[in-house]
Amino acid sequence: MKNKDFLQQKRKAFAASLKAAFDEKDEAKMLSAFETYADDIQQSLLEAAQEVSQTADSAILARRGLRQLTSVEQKFYLNLSEAMKSPDPKQALSGAEVTIPQTVIDTVLTDIESNHPLLAAFNIQNTFGAVKWIYSDDTQQLAQWGALGAEITKELSGNIHAIDFSTNKLSAFIPVPKDLIDLAPAYLDAYVRRILADALAYGLEYGFIKGSGKDEPIGVIKDLKGSVLEGVYSDKSKVALKSFGVKDYCGVVSKLSKKSSGKSRVVSSVDLIVNPTDYIEKVIPATTVLATDGTYKANIFPFPTKVYQSEMVEQGTAVLGLINRYVPCLSTGKEGKVEYSDQYQFLEDNRVYLIKLYGTGRAKDNNDFVYLDISALEPLELSVTLKNSTEETA
Repeated sequence: MKNKDFLQQKRKAFAASLKAAFDEKDEAKMLSAFETYADDIQQSLLEAAQEVSQTADSAILARRGLRQLTSVEQKFYLNLSEAMKSPDPKQALSGAEVTIPQTVIDTVLTDIESNHPLLAAFNIQNTFGAVKWIYSDDTQQLAQWGALGAEITKELSGNIHAIDFSTNKLSAFIPVPKDLIDLAPAYLDAYVRRILADALAYGLEYGFIKGSGKDEPIGVIKDLKGSVLEGVYSDKSKVALKSFGVKDYCGVVSKLSKKSSGKSRVVSSVDLIVNPTDYIEKVIPATTVLATDGTYKANIFPFPTKVYQSEMVEQGTAVLGLINRYVPCLSTGKEGKVEYSDQYQFLEDNRVYLIKLYGTGRAKDNNDFVYLDISALEPLELSVTLKNSTEETA
């Protein structure tokens, strides 16, 4: 079977191809990226099938990306396989029970988080078919001493919000090679999970960072208090950050210490999201010094900071904030079925299926994130101050 390093290289190539397709809004390039990556996954699983055909050892299967399926998952993949074999898969799917189990989505989310640290930090929630998110934007006001009068009731209700995300849909096309249909459900599960996880990861990352709010999440760079035109939120105004010196950096961090209501809050650490190129060319030079012992001291921040890299952040910009204050939700929804698509044909021996997931995401408060301009970020220099001293001569 192809080793993990090989698959990791293919995943990086897939990510680069998808990013280029997103930037150019080129659907043909996007489909081509799926085709190439799907072929790589197919070959690895076919090799795995040959290697483990004589064993039922769960540990060996797990090392090859296969897992023990629940009875519901087994039924789902068997029904999907039967539909794939049908001369009319579209009709077969409409008459079969092929709603993707929520346990598969949980596993996909785990797969995403293991390969995408930023998405792991966002802590995506599986809403198990729910289509509304209810939250409070100010927990400090949810407890009050004294009689519960009308004014307090009004104040409490004004801080509880419900967001309907049934219209926010994230779709992923899965080209399933016919060679995989006759394999055991565990192989089809591994294939679907890998394609789905890597395809969704970049779509989710884009939505959580740059999402406009119209039929998609509200990204962290969007201004919740700003203008909204036809459902599209405007970007926050950028705050220039020229160095990670104590005064400059803590001046920006302090913006997170107050909610938009003006109430203060304790901030013990922050998260910084930057473009991978900027991380190498700007952040590392601005947070690394050569010590007197000849070694480099890296990640020097005057305030506890966790750095994440994302291609979805434009070069010259960065996002500073509290990722745990962003609530992302994902679900297959009540109609989370697999559908056959005859619009997209990658290869003659492939059948293309569409999985739709519903989700949303937004920060709890407008002051949870600061949009930064780091185009003029300066390298870190170690300053040494010498003080003159007068010595008496005997």
